[in-house]
Amino acid sequence: MNKFKVIQCPNCGNLQVSQTTTSFKCFRCGKSKTLNPKSKLGLGVKIIGSFNNSLDASKFIQEYKRIKYDL
Repeated sequence: MNKFKVIQCPNCGNLQVSQTTTSFKCFRCGKSKTLNPKSKLGLGVKIIGSFNNSLDASKFIQEYKRIKYDL
């Protein structure tokens, strides 16, 4: 089971790594959301990827931003 998730905030779009299974609080905008992957109501937290360790998750975010923003 993958412990580390790359999560995108539905409010501001910030990407961050989290181990949470119940709720998420964005470091950039401070908004909190509950994680409920079975819910189909409204905008939820977008889980972009799951990884076994934090280093792989951090590298994924760096590469994602590099490709998206052409850095």
